[in-house]
Amino acid sequence: MNLLSFIKKNSYIIYIKSFFLPAACILFILLLIVFPNTAVESAGEGLKLWLKTVFPSLFPFLVASDILSKTGFVKCLGILLEPIMRPLFNIPGCASFTLAMGLSCGAPVGAKLTAGLRNERLLTKVESERLLAFTNNLGPLFITGAVAVGMFKMQSLGSLLLVCHILASLTVGILFRFYGKDLECKRIKYRDKNNKNLIQRFKIELNNSLNGSNLSLPKILGDSIQNSLKTILTVGGFITFFSVFINILIETGFISYLSNIIFSILYSTGINKEIITALLSGFFEITTGAHLASKAGSPFIQKLICVSFIMGWAGISIHFQVYSMISKAGISLKPYLFGKLLQGVFAAIYTFFGAKFISLSSSAVPVFNFLYPGSTLSWHQHFIISLFNVLASISIISLIAFIVLFFTLFRKIFTKA
Repeated sequence: MNLLSFIKKNSYIIYIKSFFLPAACILFILLLIVFPNTAVESAGEGLKLWLKTVFPSLFPFLVASDILSKTGFVKCLGILLEPIMRPLFNIPGCASFTLAMGLSCGAPVGAKLTAGLRNERLLTKVESERLLAFTNNLGPLFITGAVAVGMFKMQSLGSLLLVCHILASLTVGILFRFYGKDLECKRIKYRDKNNKNLIQRFKIELNNSLNGSNLSLPKILGDSIQNSLKTILTVGGFITFFSVFINILIETGFISYLSNIIFSILYSTGINKEIITALLSGFFEITTGAHLASKAGSPFIQKLICVSFIMGWAGISIHFQVYSMISKAGISLKPYLFGKLLQGVFAAIYTFFGAKFISLSSSAVPVFNFLYPGSTLSWHQHFIISLFNVLASISIISLIAFIVLFFTLFRKIFTKA
């Protein structure tokens, strides 16, 4: 009898699951009909954000990273940076390129590069999940420009938020080095340990990169542009959809209703209701949540902590973008979501202590917004700054790699002597 009731219960669960998505789509369409003005305006804002900011900011990174991957630059760099990346994060040196790009360009480039490394079999499944957990971050221009200058009207705030965001990301990366220490990782370690020394491996890979590719530069450039356009169009679709989605939730009063419930539970903690509304909005979409937090009638420190948590978490909108890029690579989304939650918590903690010890003013120059500080950037200004960040990221990791190579050669010469 119990078995029959269990089977019957599970059949109802399967029945509900199979109709949940169609029911949700029908409800969403009805809401679009009921609130047409909200849908049209928010869709227009999403498209404007994508066309004028996201497209020119991300496109150079996507094209450059794809070209560098095809030419073998990432593999050569990875061999030199193995002594740094493996002890710190328990991932191969080739992941250093993803880390640098993830910190300097913005989501979802980190996810795109991680999936690429996994598809090229440069990372195991566990290593891919470790890497993804802390490299899909917001770009410096969004943090220092859109949030600090645009929303809070405080240029000096950008440095604090950016540093806390990066520290939180690296903290999650160090913690995730212990994630998934299974046989797969042990085999990789054993293989790397018994391989040829660093300089020999670098010479072999460099020689293979120079002589082993039959692709011409026009072919590589054309393929990279096509791949990047597919990615950027997907990102634009998600931005537009979630812009409509979050504004519909606000218009219907759903966010406000949830805020009232949570506020009644947390009333004794002293958290402002507007902060709760911002957190709920930021759970779905960063820009809306951060904007509501900056306008909240709460103590300044509460607003900073709220914004830091939202930026660390990144929002369901970006998580859907990430899933669309990693699903075919066989990478699980669960470790990534847990990592983003941890990053939000650490970013909030670092911001709390940072704001206590750093005096903030409205006169400092914002980080990376060196062309037109304090002003709204046009699409070509975003593009120029994006190109600068690409070159800066590649230069920094190349410099670190050659410092490692120099010390390796020096140690080798000193040992022989």
